[in-house]
Amino acid sequence: MSHRKPKPKPRPMSRRTAMVCTSSGLIATAFGVVGFEDTPGTGDRTQAAPDEGGATEPPPARPAARPAEPGQAWMPDATRKPLSVNFTPGGMREMRGLVLHVQEGENSLHHRFSDPSVQSSAHFWVAQSGEIEQYVSAYDRAWAQGTGNPSWLSVETSGFANRPLTAQQVDSVARIYAWGMAQHGWPLEPAGTPLGRGLGLHSMGARAWGGHACPGPLRSAQTGEILTTARARHPR
Repeated sequence: MSHRKPKPKPRPMSRRTAMVCTSSGLIATAFGVVGFEDTPGTGDRTQAAPDEGGATEPPPARPAARPAEPGQAWMPDATRKPLSVNFTPGGMREMRGLVLHVQEGENSLHHRFSDPSVQSSAHFWVAQSGEIEQYVSAYDRAWAQGTGNPSWLSVETSGFANRPLTAQQVDSVARIYAWGMAQHGWPLEPAGTPLGRGLGLHSMGARAWGGHACPGPLRSAQTGEILTTARARHPR
């Protein structure tokens, strides 16, 4: 799930407590542009924060392709709920694609990500019913996956790692991905490492991204289905 480093260790919690997966572990919750030059979309948010901790990000293996014209900052099909804290305005250096996370909980994350003490966020959240909320502009940096934050957009998915994405969630994540293909030039392919491009997993960043298995094997195995659905929505 989502976070910036360093992060204090989580307090003990009951099994009923909902959690959010972060780049340093699981965090309990009671609920559940320097981007690209001449690019719009930072909105009216003014709180900047220092970059996330961790090792310096390695140089890209190849430049990320993007449309000739600046793409949309906010996805029209998503419910727009901009944060005022817990993100870096204009902090995206490039857009390699979308990283899939699991919430380890239920219900909207807007309230949680609006808490300044949390120091965690994601660009999108997808409910089990398929509802999409967007919290951070595509040209601002969410705090979701450690050193991957400047290069990747992020999507939290409601539910738990031991349960697969619902059919509605698969379709909605595919809608986000098809939007990113059209607006930001994401390739229709899975990403296996932080230097790749496409649809990635939080776990692919290893220690620099938190060193855990988010979104888990069940949801990780659904990336092919997501890309197949995205292909139908954005035919080449």
